[in-house]
Amino acid sequence: MSALDQRQLGNTDLRPTRLALGAAHMGGLSHPITPAEARDTIERTYALGIRHLDTSPLYGRSQEFVGLALQDLHLPDLTISTKVGSHPERKSSYTAEDIRWSLDDSSRLLGRDRFDLVLIHDPPEMAPVMADGDGFDALDALRDEGRLGAIGLGVRNLHFHREAIDAGRVDAILPYADYNLVRRTAVPLMKHAKANGVGVILGSPQMQGLLAHGDPMIALKIRAYRDWYSPEDIQGALDWHTWCRERAVDLRHLNMQFVLATDDVDVVLTGAASVYEIEANVREATNPIPDDVWAEALDRVAELDDRSSPA
Repeated sequence: MSALDQRQLGNTDLRPTRLALGAAHMGGLSHPITPAEARDTIERTYALGIRHLDTSPLYGRSQEFVGLALQDLHLPDLTISTKVGSHPERKSSYTAEDIRWSLDDSSRLLGRDRFDLVLIHDPPEMAPVMADGDGFDALDALRDEGRLGAIGLGVRNLHFHREAIDAGRVDAILPYADYNLVRRTAVPLMKHAKANGVGVILGSPQMQGLLAHGDPMIALKIRAYRDWYSPEDIQGALDWHTWCRERAVDLRHLNMQFVLATDDVDVVLTGAASVYEIEANVREATNPIPDDVWAEALDRVAELDDRSSPA
């Protein structure tokens, strides 16, 4: 869907139902968190209508804290995805033995014998993931055993996603940080996935935190990812911040609603590690934006995309 086609979606009450909780920060990676805080956050997330939670062995104590919360809460239709290949004890190992070991550990921590989705996580190259008997083959075998429902790939490299799609190995992909008001480099991949019947889960909609504080300069001072951004990323974020401030709208809200408006994405992960944060995330998705500002923003996106397109 092009930016101009998104006009018809505008501000719609359907968007929050496409949010999912990304539990990366629920393991204490960004700041200390207690099991009780994790439990309260998950309970509030569910009460707000969010029904999917994504975690990984890479995210500190996230799986442990989520598992403890789920022991106390009755959340019958909550679906969960986790990942393999990024466990700190067997990092970047995609052998069948280590994938099975990692999923067994996730089952123990999360208290689940079966996961709705399991993703290969952050492979530095695709050869080990595509190797006979390992990687995706190992997940296929685990699916045959009833341990998981769907298979995915979660990685930043967009070419890796395309390779997995073209090989027919994935039901879903999880790219991140590359579809938002500042960057839209993931658009061709997202469309390719949809054309091939592959689901798209978008991670880091606020661009690894660059857009998460309204003013990008705040993010650059406090975010651990500040060296990750290119000069073009930073300037683009600053320009959007100025544009939003002149129109009295919050950049966080405009960006989240832009991300949720495309039908090329099935699920948008929103990171939260507290009740306050998940409530703020839902506000980002639902606070009304004036129709004229929304239309003007989409015009600006289309203009920026035209400028960046090859002649």
